Amino acid sequence: MTLNSYNPDSRYKERAAQRFMSFLRFLAVVMISILVGFWLGRQSGAEQLIVLQDKSKTLTQERDFLQESVTELSAQAQIAETRYQQLQDQVDSIIPKGPMQDIATLVREQLEQGMDPERLSFVIRSARPPSNCSEPDVKRFVLATLANKGPASKVSIADGAIVIEGTGKSARNEKGQPEAWYDPAQPVKIIFNHDGKKDVKRRTLPIRYSVVSGDREYRFTIESGARSFAKVVYDSCDYP
Repeated sequence: MTLNSYNPDSRYKERAAQRFMSFLRFLAVVMISILVGFWLGRQSGAEQLIVLQDKSKTLTQERDFLQESVTELSAQAQIAETRYQQLQDQVDSIIPKGPMQDIATLVREQLEQGMDPERLSFVIRSARPPSNCSEPDVKRFVLATLANKGPASKVSIADGAIVIEGTGKSARNEKGQPEAWYDPAQPVKIIFNHDGKKDVKRRTLPIRYSVVSGDREYRFTIESGARSFAKVVYDSCDYP
């Protein structure tokens, strides 16, 4: 008869050893996975850092370029402003203003009406400072408007040789409705009647004008007066 050598304790120990080895293998896989994931994450972080550094460098370069462009544009704007001011000064020195503008306008009107340029040049060169001038006098007249139903108003000077009249735009009340009187801030129409002709001036007050009647030169300044009225300030001097 043969005896069985089976040992239950040895079998349990082998199973325990197998389970322990399996756990070690699982633990090794987990550790390797963690290490691989860490390594991959580090590599990805490094790549992202490189990309961000490149973007930062590009943005810095673009910022520097924009700053240089702004500086250049600012310098060009200053140069353009200086040049504009120089051109404006040149224009101001060429184009007359004030009385010179009125004289230039009068000369142009005379030439457009057919006056001989040589005759006009002679008259201008023959001009001299006024002499034997009268004291300034003041008259007034009503500027007609579309809303003014009253009679026309005129100013007669030099025994009727010169007659001044005019019209204006109606002033507006708070409701936007037209009033009977004119608005002195708006352009007006002033008519100077003399020697059988009319000289019309359309502009805002004051208006300056001169005319020769007989042996006297009459000089006028039309200003805004009391409501509805235009004030005529004038004097006369020997001519020529």
